[in-house]
Amino acid sequence: MSDPPPQPEPPRPPRVWLITSASNPLGHAIALAALQAGESVAAGCTREEINADDGPMRELKMNGGDRFAVVELDTRNVALCQSALAETVHTFQRVDVVLNCSSQSYIGTLEELPHTHILAQFEATYFGPVNMMRSAVPFLRRQRGGHIVNVTGLTGHMGTPGLSVRCAGDHAVEGFSDALAYEIAPFNIKVTIVQPPLEVNVLSSRIHLTPTQEKGYTTFESLSRIVEAAPPPKEVLEETVLIVMHIAALENPPGRIIVGAEGIVQVKDRLKTVSEELEEFLGASLGADIPKE
Repeated sequence: MSDPPPQPEPPRPPRVWLITSASNPLGHAIALAALQAGESVAAGCTREEINADDGPMRELKMNGGDRFAVVELDTRNVALCQSALAETVHTFQRVDVVLNCSSQSYIGTLEELPHTHILAQFEATYFGPVNMMRSAVPFLRRQRGGHIVNVTGLTGHMGTPGLSVRCAGDHAVEGFSDALAYEIAPFNIKVTIVQPPLEVNVLSSRIHLTPTQEKGYTTFESLSRIVEAAPPPKEVLEETVLIVMHIAALENPPGRIIVGAEGIVQVKDRLKTVSEELEEFLGASLGADIPKE
């Protein structure tokens, strides 16, 4: 008697997304793509954006119907993070993907950046995502699964002149994400870092630019001209949306993914430099292991 043919796996139910900022270009584009794919979206917005009749939420409402909900959210506020999660679960009975994509960038040379801007950058880039993850983990743990997606950028992989505090915040949240992934793996919760180009994660966010008054900061001048060029090219934004939608659908998503060929080349060059320095100073490093007589 032959074995019965294998039964196809039941179709996966549409996912529920909580997007921390559905008003910035990336968050809005991902929310729209998720709704068009038949999934449900809870869109994080400030109170002002919620009350605006002609804001970015109008297109999402038209595409989503009862699969779309707006939740008040500012990730710097722990209470709003918790209430946004609770409202999402109350509306859709679960949450499958938590997308941290809200941010702002403080650009300037270190000696000229106001101290308040350094603190504000960490509030937005590090403490905001941490607040959101800390609020989300209990919900995801109770439902025994979920996916946290943190959008950082190449600023989380290497240093960029004029973006020292933004790079610091992105490096910090990536280190946090790497450690958190091990902590919550037993509960089938995944964590992925997405690193898009500067045009997506920096130039499309709210920018606070402190022009340099000191001579010699030539790299900052070129960065300032890029900032003034403003909106991200449509194709770069679409690449990021496609990658986020793809990795969110995987059972075993990557811990980190880079968007675009240019970013891959930059990261490979950076890793090559690190490897070469490691080999060059290998003797000095290993010298620490030589026992003293």
